[in-house]
Amino acid sequence: MKIIAFGKTLLLLALLFPLITMASPLKGSLEGIKGPLKENAALYLDALPDITTDNFIALRPRMKEEIQHALQALGYYQSSVVVHSPPPGKDHFTIDVTPGPATRIRQLTVSVLGEAKADPAFSSLLQKLPLSEGDVMNDREYESIKSLLSSLAAARGYFDARFTQHTVKVFPADHMADITLIFNAGARYRFGHIEYGKMSEPTLKLLKTMIFIEPGDPFDSVVLGKLNQNISSTGYFNRVNIHPLEHDSHNHQVPVFIRVKPKLNHEFEVGAGYSTDEGPRFSLNWDKPWINDHGHSLTNKLSVSAKTQTLTSSYKIPDGNPLQDFYDLQLGYQRNAQRDTSSTLVSTSIHRWFKRSVGDPQSWDQDIFFRVDYEDYTQSEQSDNQLLLIPGVSFSRRREKGGTDPYWGDQQLAKIELSRREWGSDTDFIKVWGRSKWLRTFASAHRIITRFEQGAIWVNDISSIPASLRFFAGGDQSIRGFSYDSISPRNSKDELTGAQYLTTASFEYNYSLYPKWRVAAFVDTGTATDNYNDKWKVGTGAGIRWITPLGQIKMDIAFAVSEPGSPWRIHFSMGPEI
Repeated sequence: MKIIAFGKTLLLLALLFPLITMASPLKGSLEGIKGPLKENAALYLDALPDITTDNFIALRPRMKEEIQHALQALGYYQSSVVVHSPPPGKDHFTIDVTPGPATRIRQLTVSVLGEAKADPAFSSLLQKLPLSEGDVMNDREYESIKSLLSSLAAARGYFDARFTQHTVKVFPADHMADITLIFNAGARYRFGHIEYGKMSEPTLKLLKTMIFIEPGDPFDSVVLGKLNQNISSTGYFNRVNIHPLEHDSHNHQVPVFIRVKPKLNHEFEVGAGYSTDEGPRFSLNWDKPWINDHGHSLTNKLSVSAKTQTLTSSYKIPDGNPLQDFYDLQLGYQRNAQRDTSSTLVSTSIHRWFKRSVGDPQSWDQDIFFRVDYEDYTQSEQSDNQLLLIPGVSFSRRREKGGTDPYWGDQQLAKIELSRREWGSDTDFIKVWGRSKWLRTFASAHRIITRFEQGAIWVNDISSIPASLRFFAGGDQSIRGFSYDSISPRNSKDELTGAQYLTTASFEYNYSLYPKWRVAAFVDTGTATDNYNDKWKVGTGAGIRWITPLGQIKMDIAFAVSEPGSPWRIHFSMGPEI
């Protein structure tokens, strides 16, 4: 029994011996450098095997070599590295680094040859290179220049592009470097024939009205992306497949394949939400995206809250490209019970839309419309009903950069509508309204958002037009700190009457704390008035912004500082910034 036990002990020791004798990793610290130099040196050291007391001597030359390479990559070619052995019984060692003088770029030559030499996209890139003469040499930025040129060439159809020269000459004695990059882009390829996948004749006929590329146009992958996005946004199709085929190097052409799968069924969407202005809200959408072979479509929307109920139907008739030219026949019902307003509005209208073309950010969308309204309303002490025939026109433009969370953008809206007794209306008026909003980002973390709104109604007496046409201010899209549509002239009973003129302005500053979180500070001001003798309202406060895949969620606490006691309100909203 004792012999067996002794044998088991020997076996256990034999199994544990490698673990007992295994050397523990040593910890090293870099001295004499900081910031990017220290970070890059640490990355290079991390690529080495674990450093232990057993392999320390063997790895010492490699440690020195890797640190020198790390510093050379950032422009320090004459560094001194001393690796100190760990003190007896200690698991820590130090590395003293003297980076030496920085090597700066004396001459930077980046030349683009071929058809790309006259391409504005390449001219713009060459003006914004990450390196310039006088900068410290940086291998990563040098490789970035090469990558930017190659990527732009591939995106814009220079498929034969290549570097005929890419050299970096370092002169250690002068602490200088000369960079030469010669990029021969060659010929730019053109769009070739368009190959359509299998689809029905009506689908193909409608699809072709949306194709804005033609054989012979310069190839551009961004243009293909916009085409895909536009066709998808029509709502006609379940699936859109657009991609370039193998390019023809002999004729310098790139064929394009396009195939779509149309939607044929009814679509339903149910939604619920909450806002500080309206409370709980319920919505139901019913769409019939493809009614006939001509691309007609039907959209119905129901929205219900405690204060407003709205039902609208829209019948869209393409007149050419359904993205840009179409008629829209609308029928609507709205019940509104806001504060001192009680209104029932039935409306029907015809709209002729001219949307801006793709790739033309300066043009405007135009809507020419004719609307017939019948409204039965009570506004404060006044009760009336009116029939109005209203022609009008609106202009709009929305531009943005940055996808679902834009960092740059602006939006302009303007509308004019009028009514005359001569053509059957119950009253005469001219109404003009416009709004402009701007978003700009500075130094990546600082955002400025401004908004201005102006409206005016030329009418003999504001009480002669329905409540829905008068101006009110207040709310999270107007003057924060005040409830929705709570600002307008008041009668002797302190009831809202609605206004003839409207002016609001807003200035907001956002700061990015984290990639998905921002804090905000703002001030809003304005008035809804009949004569601009009223005191302007002012709201100011702070808020928080949470960036989600569905859009920005905003919560603000705002104080009505122009009012006695500066009452406050919480505003909660969700949606795009622009």
